[in-house]
Amino acid sequence: MRKDFLQHLWMIILFLVLCGLLVWGVWLVEKVENQISIFGIVAVIIAAFTSVLTVSINNRKAKEREYDLHVLKEKQKVFEHFYNSFFDLLEGSKKGKQAVSAKNIKEMMLFKQGLMNWGSEHLIREFIEYDNKLTQQDNTFNMLEDGNKFLKEIRKEMGFSDSKNLNLIDIILTAEAREELRKVNQ
Repeated sequence: MRKDFLQHLWMIILFLVLCGLLVWGVWLVEKVENQISIFGIVAVIIAAFTSVLTVSINNRKAKEREYDLHVLKEKQKVFEHFYNSFFDLLEGSKKGKQAVSAKNIKEMMLFKQGLMNWGSEHLIREFIEYDNKLTQQDNTFNMLEDGNKFLKEIRKEMGFSDSKNLNLIDIILTAEAREELRKVNQ
């Protein structure tokens, strides 16, 4: 905040000095040679200021991109914990296991911990809503729909924009299960 204030103050002072030089050069200096010299000085100062400002803006944008990339990588690590837990549950259900494994619990706890650090407020709310629905429902179709919605929210957090027609759960399901899901959905 202080740095931005000082930059703005410096730009205002420089602008006023340049305007003062131009006014002085146009109305108060009588010799054309001196006016040309003043305009030359103003042009050099503007050129130098413009190049310094360009470099400063480029450095700031590069730092912002670097920070955004770092946050994105951290989010990827966090979401990997969710995917590990999610697919571990799916694998267990395909094998007929109903119990949640210790690995699954650990992955989910790591996801929740990372979500608190790196997740947006919107995604945290969506996860809480998903988690509440998951514990309250016995209907497989609704669980899949809620899972699809939350997976789309994760992808949105990563910068992807998915259409409403995309069903991410289709990747997981077998062809027969996808067909059954479409029939139930209609």
